Amino acid sequence: MTVHTIKEGCGSCIKLTSSEGPSFFLRLDYLELVLPEEIRPGAVFERERFDDIAQAGFAFAAERDALAFLGRSEHCRSMLEAKLAKKDHEAKAVKKALDFLERRKLLDDLRFARAWLHNRLITRAEGPVRLAGELAKRGIKREIIDDALDELLQNVSTDELFERALDKLYRSGKRGKKLEDALLRKGFDYRRIKNAEIRE
Repeated sequence: MTVHTIKEGCGSCIKLTSSEGPSFFLRLDYLELVLPEEIRPGAVFERERFDDIAQAGFAFAAERDALAFLGRSEHCRSMLEAKLAKKDHEAKAVKKALDFLERRKLLDDLRFARAWLHNRLITRAEGPVRLAGELAKRGIKREIIDDALDELLQNVSTDELFERALDKLYRSGKRGKKLEDALLRKGFDYRRIKNAEIRE
């Protein structure tokens, strides 16, 4: 490929047009072999060096789609990986893009976990076990789950969550063994359930 023109965009983004015709956007941060200053009109890139530039373009395309998803709502990394795969982005490009977004703090699994927990507790009363399990299903790492739950439980006690869940289940008609089973499913530990004064 021979570079025809370069048009600088915001940050480290450029629009590259080749003498062969095609043009594409790329972020210079994604280059691994080619130095940014080497990309200039008339420069020729072949084989691995051309592939390096092409991969930077693929990563930038994945980044733009990831930002579109993030612009609509908070996402965790694993959610974005799945959504970008569905849009046919290659895994290597996705990794580069999401690593970049994490470095820029535009993608943050702890921030996602905090927001998810906050929204979850608006409509549901669940215990730490259930909340941790739901975050794990979404691909959040254990240490991040622990940090997010620790922060949550500084503001809302497990006792308060338990009483909220118990009240909701009473109002729905749950009693006895059915009530205990429902509390277990909601993520409260067996000892807490057995020690509670559960009305028949």
